[in-house]
Amino acid sequence: MAAEAVRTESPCAMMRRAADMARDDITRREKEITRLEREITDLQGQPDPDQAAIAALEQRVASLRDQLEQERLSLDTLEQVITENC
Repeated sequence: MAAEAVRTESPCAMMRRAADMARDDITRREKEITRLEREITDLQGQPDPDQAAIAALEQRVASLRDQLEQERLSLDTLEQVITENC
């Protein structure tokens, strides 16, 4: 049944569905960044913070921020295409 829906889905509906999925991914990534930043803050607040763990988490946050920026740009482009064509 799901395969049937995909075959009969219009290009505009597919793009809207892709945009919804992208928004969900962006929200999940933002929440993950927030969680990691709290973890970094907690580690930094310890008497003898594990600098290697903090550095690894900071690197992960930086990577997630880069991915988030790319996802936002892609979503923006997709939303422009939807606006112009649907």
